[in-house]
Amino acid sequence: MPLPFASAGSLRPATLVFVAALFLVLSGPLSAWSRKQTLPQPVPARDPAVQGVVDGVQKARLEKTVRALAAFPTRHTLSGAAGVDAAADYLVREFEAISQASGGRLRVERDTWTQPAGNRMPAPHVLTNVLATLPGTETPERVIVVSGHYDSRVTDVMDAASLAPGANDDASGVAVVMELARLMAGHRYACTVVFAAVTGEEQGLYGSSHLAEAMTAAKRNIVAMITNDIVGNSQGEGRAREGRQVRLFSAGYAPSETPAQALRRQAAGTDADTPARTLARAAADSARRYVRGFTVVLVYRNDRYGRGGDHTPFLRRGYAAVRLTEPNEDWRHQHQDVRTQNGVRYGDLPEFVDYAYLARVAQVNAATVAELASAPASPIEPTLKPDLSPQTTLSWTVPDGAAACEVLWRRTTDADWKGTRLLPPAQTTVILPLSKDDYLFAVRAVGARGARGLPAIPTAGRVSTR
Repeated sequence: MPLPFASAGSLRPATLVFVAALFLVLSGPLSAWSRKQTLPQPVPARDPAVQGVVDGVQKARLEKTVRALAAFPTRHTLSGAAGVDAAADYLVREFEAISQASGGRLRVERDTWTQPAGNRMPAPHVLTNVLATLPGTETPERVIVVSGHYDSRVTDVMDAASLAPGANDDASGVAVVMELARLMAGHRYACTVVFAAVTGEEQGLYGSSHLAEAMTAAKRNIVAMITNDIVGNSQGEGRAREGRQVRLFSAGYAPSETPAQALRRQAAGTDADTPARTLARAAADSARRYVRGFTVVLVYRNDRYGRGGDHTPFLRRGYAAVRLTEPNEDWRHQHQDVRTQNGVRYGDLPEFVDYAYLARVAQVNAATVAELASAPASPIEPTLKPDLSPQTTLSWTVPDGAAACEVLWRRTTDADWKGTRLLPPAQTTVILPLSKDDYLFAVRAVGARGARGLPAIPTAGRVSTR
């Protein structure tokens, strides 16, 4: 993005005075920023190892998982041994096979508990999440969670007996999680990744709520949570096929925000920079750099209108959590009894999944999760100098393992970052010729191989008039 300078011939005399003053700024502290930066080692735009994971996604494996899950007569949360429990057994076997192929690095477990009676839960019921954890090697306390839900339903949400293949909702999401586990298990990452197939989503987000609560109680430092739900169909009802984009939902609110944090947000004007939206922008950026010809569309709401998903329990507990969903849903193939009516085939059947499209969504996941897992932690305590001046001064502490830091900016009216600048790790302050009134800023750390981490939003104190 070019800096917002006009040509000298178009400026009025008073403006020329400002430009002259700005030139002095450019020739002073800002000169190190405005010139090409000298890094100890060149930092690539893409991490080759991350690109390898992205390119390794196999459509056939995704289809195999979807069809295997859809072959169970039902995976309704209350369907018992022949249904959802048998599906859990299948998932455990598949994750264990991946673990064995990777030398046992993937830790597979059944997370089983008794869910009390409640909404859509007529009596206490034993539920099981299937988890596969890939421990981090450098900062294992940082955790990324990627999930899909393996339960299914038909029109009557309490019908635990009818055929409910749930191919797109949500065997597609579980297939993505399984493929990521397969691709990543053979590599080492800085932080820990939890691959989660959760249950009870259709009855009320029971599996994800249990997982979020358990991880919160264990004081896990979840830096990112991504759920994949209904990600396998490129054509909605009455819509043209759209196979080149996926929607990414992120909330504009942070339920765990304290009054002090709210005051700082209001003072800085960072209302659109919640943890969820910062994660969403990072995912969109990873997709742009690693997944050719495919776009992540940022949708600035927590979920589809009036709907919910497994990221929400994590969001409510203060974590950065987002949801991926196909661009246009087809209601004929979602939450429907399997039937043919007036010549139309209804039901969430595997024949209605676009597996080539699903592979592209899996690549978006691979780019995001593998890059964030490879990257250093976010810069520490970035601050914005609260002075009255036409430029912006940012400072931060460089995290361990960073080969560079990257400053990002956008206008307050922009949905996504528009400009970036790489800086050497020895530089921890920069003065930008951009007004803090009109622009928003962030800083992220970059690993030696090019992996970009989660951006950190700078805080600011009270402006003094000098």
